[in-house]
Amino acid sequence: MSPPHRSVLPYFFRTFVAALALIVAGTSVCAQTPASTTSSLREARRLLSEHQAARAEAIARPLLAHDPQNSTVLAVLAQARLDQGDSNDAMTLLLRALAASPNSREVNNALGDLLLKRHHDPEAMDRFETVLAQTLADPDARRGELAAATELALTARNAQHPEIALEVLRHARAKLPDDPRLLLALGIQADELQLLPEAAEALHSARKISPHDLDIIYALGRLEIDQQHMAAAEADFRTYLAARPGDATAHFGLGHILAMDQRTDEARAEFERSIQLQPVQTESYYQLGQIELDAQHDAQAEPLFRKTLQRDPTHGGALTGMGILSFRAKDYAKAEQYLAAAEKTAPDYGPAHYYRGLSLARLGRKEEADAELRKATELGTAHLGTPQPQ
Repeated sequence: MSPPHRSVLPYFFRTFVAALALIVAGTSVCAQTPASTTSSLREARRLLSEHQAARAEAIARPLLAHDPQNSTVLAVLAQARLDQGDSNDAMTLLLRALAASPNSREVNNALGDLLLKRHHDPEAMDRFETVLAQTLADPDARRGELAAATELALTARNAQHPEIALEVLRHARAKLPDDPRLLLALGIQADELQLLPEAAEALHSARKISPHDLDIIYALGRLEIDQQHMAAAEADFRTYLAARPGDATAHFGLGHILAMDQRTDEARAEFERSIQLQPVQTESYYQLGQIELDAQHDAQAEPLFRKTLQRDPTHGGALTGMGILSFRAKDYAKAEQYLAAAEKTAPDYGPAHYYRGLSLARLGRKEEADAELRKATELGTAHLGTPQPQ
């Protein structure tokens, strides 16, 4: 017997309601509106800023399920994973984001930062340069490019490849032409390689951008010594020391300039100040010894050279100074020993060959003496440029 007709309607009604419920539920899961996604991302970013990465991930992860190629969601989720210590997952997410949106500033900067943390500097530079090509003013890309380039250049320098360091900095300058710190690094590296015109162009450009940057002023002073522009070098070192009077190396640098200008008393005062500030200033002891040696104050010069050699037993200038003092004291055998040691450290230092030749002649070793004097003539017997400030 068939069921009463009245039970049929409730059955179909129940079926309809159940189906409708499923449709509504499916819509709530699968259809995330742009407005709701934006709101969720905003909340996830807020939580990240408050160091609540797990909660941020809980909000971002469902969004990814609905839109697996959304680069913004991927970037937010990657930051959440990174903040929780999972850099590998963060890298995977960022690479997915990059594939989905190759020119995204957010993704390129985030991936560049992660690569920089792993010291993958060339790859990091690629990411930052993608952003800089679009917006030179982007602060995150500028910061990242500078950090990656200077780290890569330093790595090359430490590996005894200064020419590679210079090429790295030249490349970075082409992408970031107006950064004074990058120009400073480029100028210093070019100066080290004695590419003085390039160093001057970079450092003067840096100073135009940042005229009161003391590190730039100091670097210019050192460059001007190499260029023999002593008046400009003195002015820059004095400007630097007016702001940083406690810098021992700058006092040494100014003393070096004054000594080359034969302003002996002023130079002596600067070297002594350098030693007061930093007693291990080896070069200041040497310079003071050289001043006393040139003034024929042998008794004052000797302890200064000895202090230099206590700190650096292979110091070519101090060994030569001790050899000259021994020669003046007519102890030619000892003079020859000091000067031979000086030649091992500083084979191109003319005075060492000259005084060794004179000592060998006094010892009756004529052929050796003649060879040393010829070498001295080739090199010139004037004192070579004294060491630069460190």
